[in-house]
Amino acid sequence: MASFDKLTPEQMEKAKACKNSDELIALAESEGIELTDNQLDAIAGGSWYSCMNETW
Repeated sequence: MASFDKLTPEQMEKAKACKNSDELIALAESEGIELTDNQLDAIAGGSWYSCMNETW
């Protein structure tokens, strides 16, 4: 899996523009990014901003 910091600048801006966890998950799916269970838990738990620093 790619590290979040290896996303393109366009992908990073799209992720930052997500208003909720559903949008972030949909973005990951549309970009072909597979999220780990830990990342999905972080997103679902409301700490999806902090998961930007985790491995994607």
